[in-house]
Amino acid sequence: MTEALTRRLIAALYEDDVRRVDALLRQGASPSAPDPDGETPLYLAAVSGHTDIVRLLLQAGAAPDVESRGEPGSAGLPLCAAASWDHCEVVRELLAHGADPDRREDDGTSYSPLMWAATGGHHRTARLLLDARADPDLGQDGHTPLMAAAQRGSIAVVRALLRHGADPRLTDAQGRTAESMAREECGKDLAHELRERANAAPGTRCEVRRSPRPEGTELIEVTVSSPGGTGAATWQGETGHAAIAALLREHTRDGDASARRRP
Repeated sequence: MTEALTRRLIAALYEDDVRRVDALLRQGASPSAPDPDGETPLYLAAVSGHTDIVRLLLQAGAAPDVESRGEPGSAGLPLCAAASWDHCEVVRELLAHGADPDRREDDGTSYSPLMWAATGGHHRTARLLLDARADPDLGQDGHTPLMAAAQRGSIAVVRALLRHGADPRLTDAQGRTAESMAREECGKDLAHELRERANAAPGTRCEVRRSPRPEGTELIEVTVSSPGGTGAATWQGETGHAAIAALLREHTRDGDASARRRP
């Protein structure tokens, strides 16, 4: 009976059927039990941005920090999943129910929620996590959220990180700072760089979209799809690298001056 309810609950999640999810939980379906593939209900709802379902599962007792063990694309932490897709309301709901903003995926060896938000340029999600006291310098293998945002060119995320105490003087394994990473990207044709990163095969369609950002920069999206328009994948970047490099240089200089003034 329990397994049958779990299968029905998972099916209702995929259909975004809030009423059926609510009814199944009332009938005794577990809000935490994974399906046979290891996919947990909370992860599936979080990665899809289904805030109402996430709330129902949490209210029914789903643990916010249990890691899904499903196949690629359905494995990981609910908060990381929501942060990586900029599902702000899901992030807010998970944090309100005690999700750890510093818990990293893959049993603590991979990205934190803030790293996912910084890598994706999701400044609203980044601010939510930082306000929840996420460590602004918690990265992976020496690569910090500030470095990720600087490489992407997301000045809004960089500003949020600096306001919450991110250290611009930290270096990665190659001795690079966030400022030097931003400088490496200055002057490049970002659309060309993204097309190169997409490694599109001959005959595929490549569409470039440019959207203005409130910070005066641009969001550039390169979408590659097959000639028939199927199988599309998108690569993104922002054009804030020069402004980021200048901001980080100033911030580092001010920080060094403050350190010298200490008794």
